[in-house]
Amino acid sequence: MPTLKGEQLEKIAFHLFCAAGAPEEHSRIVAQHLADNNLTGHDSHGFIRVIQYIRQIKEGLIIPAAKPDIVSESPSTAQVDGHYGFGQVAAKFSTELAIDKAKKQGVSCVTVRHLGHLGRLGAYAEIAAGAGCAAILYCSVGGHAISVTPFGGSKRKLATNPIAMAFPSEEEGPILSDFATSVAAEGKIRVYRARGHKLPDGWILDQEGHPSNDPSEFYAGGAILPVGGSVGHKGFCLAFMTDLFGGILSGDGFPAIPGKQFSNGSLIVTIDIERFAPLAAVRSQASKMVNYVKDTPPAEGFEYVMYPGEKEARNRKERGRNGVEIEDETWNQVMALVQEYGVADKLDQLP
Repeated sequence: MPTLKGEQLEKIAFHLFCAAGAPEEHSRIVAQHLADNNLTGHDSHGFIRVIQYIRQIKEGLIIPAAKPDIVSESPSTAQVDGHYGFGQVAAKFSTELAIDKAKKQGVSCVTVRHLGHLGRLGAYAEIAAGAGCAAILYCSVGGHAISVTPFGGSKRKLATNPIAMAFPSEEEGPILSDFATSVAAEGKIRVYRARGHKLPDGWILDQEGHPSNDPSEFYAGGAILPVGGSVGHKGFCLAFMTDLFGGILSGDGFPAIPGKQFSNGSLIVTIDIERFAPLAAVRSQASKMVNYVKDTPPAEGFEYVMYPGEKEARNRKERGRNGVEIEDETWNQVMALVQEYGVADKLDQLP
């Protein structure tokens, strides 16, 4: 597998998106987002998505030059329409709008609808934390990309429906929780398949409803299980509520009444920390909470306890130094796009 620096991944993605019709500003936002996802260790939402996004541009599912706009608002709320452009562009716009409103009003709620795959949800929570805010995000799929079975079921009815939360601290990265309400995001199954690996136990059912470790069984009509294993009713409930908060409130569609096409309809709740206590004091207290939980004797098989977001912070440092391995299947498909769009001359020497 070739190993690339984050800036190399970003450059390849940037030139491909520009060649596919995206403005430079939009191409830069999406390319930076994907490269950073690889650096944080979330390969499922990184460079591998270039292939998907280019395909969706060709199919007309992503309008690469579409700009988000505000369709209604109050001092503390807003509804944003992404006009089926890049999800990262609409989500970044909506997050920055939510931060601005929270700074003025203390708390804000912003919904965004009609947007492509927005990538790693936690990235937007991180933006809010970097601005001195706490944030909670719910992300649905407009009633499309149904891939998850409800607890006790055997067929697809829901989506992976992630939830993210972030809180400022004195640590290297914010306190960050970002997870699919299913056992795994679909993209992680995609990476396992691309690398020729078997899935861990308890991730999917095959199309007959039987447990399977073969990622191809999911794409043949199987289903992902809700997070929680024997207590998967908890993950199912979180997924169900995310469709209400992210899908219904945004007006984007939900599994019972799907929208026009796949769309990461989301709700962004943002809280200005300074309205409750001085930001420096809150950051310090959050880090004291980190130190409190990390001062726990590790269980057998573990080296230490990690706080939410620590893994991403560690990965950024390690992968920033050593680079990111890209599986051959993904690399070969992206290089085929580089040739198709004639952008090889714009890239530095590649592995």
